Amino acid sequence: MFNLCIAELSEITEGSVSLGAMPPLAGLFEPIGRVVVDVREIQNRDVLWTFESRSRQFYYQVEDAYARGAMGVVVVGRRIEPWAGKFCLNVADSIEAFHRLMRCVRSDNGSWPAAVFGQDETMQEIMQAIWTRDLEAVRSCIVRLELREISAA
Repeated sequence: MFNLCIAELSEITEGSVSLGAMPPLAGLFEPIGRVVVDVREIQNRDVLWTFESRSRQFYYQVEDAYARGAMGVVVVGRRIEPWAGKFCLNVADSIEAFHRLMRCVRSDNGSWPAAVFGQDETMQEIMQAIWTRDLEAVRSCIVRLELREISAA
């Protein structure tokens, strides 16, 4: 099974990691779950990937993700204090960082390991848009994600 750890995700995306005051058990070498973009799809150990947003709902999404069991969140240019046992990865450009991640984990047959990315419809749309560098489609997916209501975990 293909599993990334926090340090590998940080290196691939060229991001800066902040660990919770009480860090994950294995620190930067703690394995992560899948990368997902929809907070409603979070499972234990997943990482919520966020995109640049002017919405105030962004902060609720991050908190909701941690409450739902996310191991970490990926953010752009924001200071987020991770919960105990969790992490936050700050990247300069979330779309470019996501594309780098996709390039690094792509298998020889042109697919991506299911253990790395969520398999829901929104995730697949965003992956396709980012892979083909269709910024219009990426923005459309981001707007749809922002419009969804955040529910209590």
